[in-house]
Amino acid sequence: MAVCDKCGCYNDDHYDGTVTEEEFDNNPLYEPDRYYYWHGDIQEDYQMPKGHDCLCDDCYGELLNKGEIIEKYLDHHINGFLVYDDKQPKEVNPLWNDETMGWFMPIEEVAQ
Repeated sequence: MAVCDKCGCYNDDHYDGTVTEEEFDNNPLYEPDRYYYWHGDIQEDYQMPKGHDCLCDDCYGELLNKGEIIEKYLDHHINGFLVYDDKQPKEVNPLWNDETMGWFMPIEEVAQ
């Protein structure tokens, strides 16, 4: 299910049948063409702010530019935009910790 934790927009994966498809599609929060970043059961190359497990590309870029998201590679995004090319990212962020970052951190565990 893709629902942005920050702005609330969602894609088709969020449809659960509690409303009609027409109501679902006409909701202004329905954003099927956005990319959604998430934390699941695999380690990602980014660390979202604590308590977030899904962000749309707009909110991800906003938090990245504010320094609230730490990416493993400094050459993965340039000025908030994902770089698509054949080269693998190589410049590791000095803030990155492979042991603790890249995993979802529930807000309950970190708010103490």
